[in-house]
This record gives sequence, structure tokens and C-alpha cells, in this order.
Amino acid sequence: MTNIKTAPLTRPARKSKQGCCPDDDCGPGLKNNYYEGKRLTPDTFRVEQRYLVKRRRLLNRAVHGWGVVYGFRIESDSREGSARRITVGEGLAFDTCGRELIQVGCTTLTPDDVIILDERGQRLDREKAWAAGGDEERESREWCWLLEAHYAEQSVDPVQVADPCRCDTDEWDHVCETVRYTLRRVSCEVCRCHAECELDCQCEKASGREGRDHSEHRQHGSTSTPPRRGGCGCICEHVTALNPGDDCGCRLREIEERCGHVRVDLCHGVPLACVEIVRDECENWAFHVAIDACGPRRFVKRNDLLFDLIQGCDLTRISAIGWHEWHRSETPVPFHEFLHALGYVHGGDREERERPGMPTVRFWVEFSRPVRWNTLRPDCFTMTALGADIESGWWREFRVPIVGVEPYPNVEERSDLVRGAVLLIDGSWLVDAVKSKWSIFARDDTRVEIEIHGDFIIDCNGQAVDANAIGLASARSGNGTPGGTFRSTFTVERHEGRWPDEWAEGNQGAKP
Repeated sequence: MTNIKTAPLTRPARKSKQGCCPDDDCGPGLKNNYYEGKRLTPDTFRVEQRYLVKRRRLLNRAVHGWGVVYGFRIESDSREGSARRITVGEGLAFDTCGRELIQVGCTTLTPDDVIILDERGQRLDREKAWAAGGDEERESREWCWLLEAHYAEQSVDPVQVADPCRCDTDEWDHVCETVRYTLRRVSCEVCRCHAECELDCQCEKASGREGRDHSEHRQHGSTSTPPRRGGCGCICEHVTALNPGDDCGCRLREIEERCGHVRVDLCHGVPLACVEIVRDECENWAFHVAIDACGPRRFVKRNDLLFDLIQGCDLTRISAIGWHEWHRSETPVPFHEFLHALGYVHGGDREERERPGMPTVRFWVEFSRPVRWNTLRPDCFTMTALGADIESGWWREFRVPIVGVEPYPNVEERSDLVRGAVLLIDGSWLVDAVKSKWSIFARDDTRVEIEIHGDFIIDCNGQAVDANAIGLASARSGNGTPGGTFRSTFTVERHEGRWPDEWAEGNQGAKP
């Protein structure tokens, strides 16, 4: 066996400053190297703590983003339009520096407990800020007050340390990470919910990559480049333009309070709500009861929230339709049932001819959330009868004249919101075109198609109704994206021309 000699482990020689050794202190990348005999000093632990804290905050702002993770519910102690106190509940948030804002209990705030800032983040005198007046520029603009949560630190647990000279030194044993609140004067546009898209995809520039794409398409027989929607190029362009950033601008400012001093970062707050400051009955400053806690608030999208968004849990869907028993059924619908579903009553031809907007019986739709009534119009619905042409055999389309819609009884506090609609048709058409012996329903079995256009219908949250049909299901529509069309089909039996009196005994499928 060959003897192999190993060289003794030696420490690599340190390069001089004139060589390649950097002059900086490595910044947040500096960490301890532990070895036998290493002397641990306060500076050693500061390096260790600094490295761990800096890395955690870097991951927070780079991976999670910033905003409210959950909590920070705001409630007011209302009294005749004003509230001297508001309560901010427990919660977790990240600021733009990646620091965690944790509140484990409820905090009660009065206008005297918050720090007042101007639109540039500078502190303001409380009375001057809320009193009427100001320069012409401020008076000409609409201003609101934005309640924000800020990261803060407070030294706690004082101790005395004796040095070798037998001189006692006052120190603090711990640092408490806490939260402080400010009211910042902002334009009222900030208080309106209009989250801007941060992903900015510019038009592709002429490059080698684009040229290769063109050649690939030509090889596959394509005559033009297909349109692109985002894709890898957009994401790559967006991500490569970002940088890890640092928290050198996340400095703390010492604020004097009644119980001592606290260090607060006034420049990187997390928006919670827009509030209004008014005078109460005792001429004291108070919060107005109207608090908008969802307009300016930014949220961190947790994993469970992302899964809910992927499934479209925030979208309004079609929850029920009146003709659900007929939806995509293989069994044809008897003609007299279809006629009653349209609202026809035996013997009421004269009355029905005079009704231009006659409500149907079965043809109604209900939504899982209230929708805006001003968007629920006749063009949101299409009813088509398909009949075979006698000579050619082609199917011909005949559109049912939907002349209006009628809302369900409004159970919402706001009169502009409804939970459903009933289709209105022309009474003369019903008598002449459907009941008549010349009707297309008298030739053969007729296929009827009903479409509900979700793109046209806006819900109470301002989003289009998720209306895509799912298989054979007649309710709970949607594919997880706003808009889409719900299509329902069924077949109506041929009209034999008989009108027995028992048809008028009762309307089947009446509205709920």
C-alpha cells in the first residue's frame, strides 16, 4: 500500500490591502466565524444579530412584499357621527423595509395618540394641521387623513453596569419592537381602491431573440408572429430590473412621548384606513364614524389567500336559474310547459297582446352576491330558438324579443343592488309567434339556447360576474376568472295545436 502524506492544515495568508482585499466591512453579509478559543464580546453578538435580522428582512421584502398580512381591524366607538376613540385590533404586517409590525392585542387610539404628518412625511402641529385655513394650493385640493402603522423600537428594563473605574453606567437590558400610528395628509385619490399593477411589460425591442422567434415561426409555416401576452419575456424583463435593495434609508427617529422616548420610522408606514377628523359636541377633536379601511389598505397575499384567488372565491357567480330542470336535459320539454314558462295564461290573449313587457315565469336568474342594477339590462340575456328550414334542412336562428328585465324584491340596503332578475318579453310576440299555428314550434322539436353574458353584469365589488357554464351543472357557474358566458340548452316538443283547459290550472316553475 502506498503511503500518502498529508500537508498540515494551515491558515491561508491574508492578502494585503494593496492587493484584492476589499476596504468595506462587507455590509449585511458579515457573519461570525466560530473557532476554539474565540473571544465573545458584545460586538460579536451584534454582528450575529445584525446578520440574521438583515437577512430576514431582505427575504421579507423580496419574497413576501409589504402590506397587511392579516388583522389590524379598526372599529370606532361611535356617538352621534363622531368617535373619540377607535380600536385597532391585533395583526401582522410588513413594511417596505421588510420589518415585521406585530401587534398582539387591541390598541385604543384618540386623536391625541397619533403622530401628525404632512404630505411629505414631516411632523405637523396638531392644532394647526386640523384647523381650517392654509395656503391657496391646499385649499384648492381635496385632502384626506391616512392612518398608518409604523415600525418602532423602545428601550426597556434599565440596568446599571459597573465599569473597572467603579463608575456606574446606565444601560437598557432589552429593546421592545412595537408599533406606532400616524395620520398623514394625503390626496383623497389615495383613499380610493385602485391597486395599480406593478408588473410593467414594455413592447419587445428588435433583438436577436425576437429574430429567432420569427425564424421558428416561419419554419412551422406561420406567416405572422402570433400575439404575445406577457410570458417569459415580460417576467424576465420585470424581475431583472429589480434589485435586492437595502435598509439604509429605514432610519428610526426619536419621538418624545408622555412615558418616555420611542424610536419610530416615520417614512415607511403601512396604510390601514382613511379617516376624517371632526369636532364633537364638546368641541374636541374626534374621529368621524365613516372609516374606509379597505380603500388604501395593501395586503400581503398569503398562500391560502392565493389559493382562494386562483379558485375565484372573490367572484360573484350564478347561483340558480328558474329552468334548472331543463338545463341540458335529454328529455324534451312539453310545449305547454314551455308556453307557461314564458308567462302565457290560457284565455288571456287580448290582455297579453297589450303587454309589451310581460314577465316570464321560469326564466329568472339569481346571483351569489348582489349585482349592480344599472348593468343588468336586456342585452345581458339572449334566448334563441333553432328551427330547421323546410327546404334546405339548415337550422335557422330566431331570437326571442327580450324587451326588459325585472329585479327581484330588493332586500339590500342600497337600492342600486339586486340579487337577480326576471326576463320580460313582448306579449304580442308570445301570442302571434309562439301560440300561432304558423309558429316554428309547430313544425318539429325546437332547440332553445339561453345565454347569460357575465362580462356585462358587474357585481357589488365592481367585478364582472364569473358566468362560465360547468358541464351539466345548472348552478354555481364560473371557471375562476371574471366574465364569461353561461349557455344553457334544452329541446321543446312540437306544438300539436291542441289547447286543453287544464293547461291553465296552474303555472309550473313559479318564481321563488
